[in-house]
Amino acid sequence: MQTQPPRLLTIGSSCINRFQFDFFQDRTPDTAHYFVRSLFESNIISLVGTEAILQLALKQELLPAIRDISAYHVAWDALIFNRHLPDVCFYHETEIAQNFETPGEKERLVSKLCHQAGPLVQPRTGGRMHLIWSNIQPNLPHAVENLMAWQHFQLTEERYQTIKSLACALFGSDTRFTFISVAQDLDPGLVHEPDVQIVDLPRGDTYEGPPRLFDTLLSEIISKASA
Repeated sequence: MQTQPPRLLTIGSSCINRFQFDFFQDRTPDTAHYFVRSLFESNIISLVGTEAILQLALKQELLPAIRDISAYHVAWDALIFNRHLPDVCFYHETEIAQNFETPGEKERLVSKLCHQAGPLVQPRTGGRMHLIWSNIQPNLPHAVENLMAWQHFQLTEERYQTIKSLACALFGSDTRFTFISVAQDLDPGLVHEPDVQIVDLPRGDTYEGPPRLFDTLLSEIISKASA
């Protein structure tokens, strides 16, 4: 029996996971303590970015990378990037981006990101982690156009194995996963993996997904991990 509650953490690629977590918690408020916020929240992070973040965390180099103010740059007056974190776009920091050269704004961003990196910098011992990744946000291909290669959001066998290996090294060998993909953006060889799910949410201009899209998944994770 688990001595501590399981923890659920998104590891990319976009905001839809957090929206679905929040929808679920709104209906089941007693489950809020299962969900952990981190650097992956509300940002666009491809599999390349997820791998980079996990590698830096394992090497204890994630905080130095975040704290390097010289590493940041702003694109299109709205999007913030850090050269140490490839394929990581701080997508919802528009206010800071538009005032980036104002004294204190860069420091404000760094402070926020360091706080968000906490669960990765100091993984909690005891209790099982369950990491959830998805590429199904309907508007994601359009959102990343001209930012990142769409191929980096497609789940291949190599990326699947690499992410799992890095995450288990960071969070412990008992770490569990769910990878959720649109069929056309998934290596066919992964279709029968028990921790891979196909959800063919139609592409379009929406970003939250149906409010109950993750209900069955999250209910099962919490039920099994708490048993």
